[in-house]
Amino acid sequence: MNEFYLLICIIIIILIALIFFRKKEKKTLGKSPIKATNPYGILLDNLLKQKKGKELTSEQRSIIESNIGLYHWLPKDLIAPWEERIICFLEEFPITFMKREMPTKEMEILVAAEACLLIVNRPLSDYRHLKAIHLWEDEINGNKNARGSATRFEISLSWNYLKQSIKKARDGHNLTLHEFAHLIDFADDGIAQSIPVSRNSKDFKQWQELVNNEHKKLMQAYEGGKNYSIRAYGGYESIKGDKPELFSCGTSAFFERGSRLKRECTAIYNALQEFYGIDPANWRKAE
Repeated sequence: MNEFYLLICIIIIILIALIFFRKKEKKTLGKSPIKATNPYGILLDNLLKQKKGKELTSEQRSIIESNIGLYHWLPKDLIAPWEERIICFLEEFPITFMKREMPTKEMEILVAAEACLLIVNRPLSDYRHLKAIHLWEDEINGNKNARGSATRFEISLSWNYLKQSIKKARDGHNLTLHEFAHLIDFADDGIAQSIPVSRNSKDFKQWQELVNNEHKKLMQAYEGGKNYSIRAYGGYESIKGDKPELFSCGTSAFFERGSRLKRECTAIYNALQEFYGIDPANWRKAE
């Protein structure tokens, strides 16, 4: 009998804890809390705390400055958290070059730097399922039409195209940002549908409505012959009702065409601003 009452007490305590946790969740679109039950995600976020205040070497910083166009637009207060995340990324995520023995230091630092732009104000645990990044010289696995691809666990990138796309800070065609946005989209539920939160999230329906509405606007714009801040690819590549490219193409536009995206697609800009915790529309190029 005592054991029965003890069990009842434990169940009641668990229910109270769950109710308390749900009340503490923020009621904003996009920033649903990361599940703290993923062991690798917890490890990544703890590693980031340990790297607080760490900086890149002058050589690493020089490589970024010379190759990444967005470096010259990034506000100074984001440089430190960006570098901390780059250091963690280089430690945790293996990068391979598929046509040579190993990637160069330049390859590693540029991939890490671009990937960490997406999470400069987000937890490292956004990449908790990532197992490896594969760099190909030109073609990905012999596919001439593919410059990049992503699953929940791996990223593949064309190195030559990557280097071209990261130099241009304002064209909205950033390969690395695009593919790592897919990774974030996949993370919670394993589905690329341009909804970066899980199905049981309180924000899921809001994101679903946003994606459906913005997808219609995107298609109408291109079918009407209009130039638009989000690439047409973000609208036309719909698969079985899902819209896997809107979030990734929208992310590239958000970082590289912030002002224009905010003007043309205010709702999606605001959602991405809330999700990523940054405001690229107000970034100004350093002199």
